[in-house]
Amino acid sequence: MSFYSTVDVVTTVTSIPLALAGFTITAWQARGAKHAAEQARDAAESTRERIIRSSLIALSHQLIKTEDELDKAVNDGEIKVAITWINTWKWQASQAKGMLKASNNDEQKILKALQTSIVAAGEAKNTLVSSPTDLITDTANVRAAIVKVTGEVSSLAANLGFQIGD
Repeated sequence: MSFYSTVDVVTTVTSIPLALAGFTITAWQARGAKHAAEQARDAAESTRERIIRSSLIALSHQLIKTEDELDKAVNDGEIKVAITWINTWKWQASQAKGMLKASNNDEQKILKALQTSIVAAGEAKNTLVSSPTDLITDTANVRAAIVKVTGEVSSLAANLGFQIGD
């Protein structure tokens, strides 16, 4: 048998086992890559949820501060300041609504209360800008809606505070 014949036989006989070994190694590496990708996805989702929880907790304090400042402006009879705090409320409530929707919390009660407060804020602002009569009366609906939201959001924030480490 010549050298080339021997090489031909060796390559023919060993090519199938080597190809099978190559496929096995590739499949094993693909499985490991899939597992690593799943772990990375889970870590990213967990981080996302923790960021949303922390943001909601921080925003709950801002919502309460806005409620207090609006009440103060109304009690002091300061229409322009009240309008500013109503606008601030609308922005903060919209942020809270977006965060709740992005989270895995199904807080329909709070989402509905937030939406109601946003609409009431818009109506109060329009009244105060166009034809204010009595600041206390003109803001009564929005202040009532805000009280409902801050009560619910404070409860949610307390609950989320216990979940931060999860």
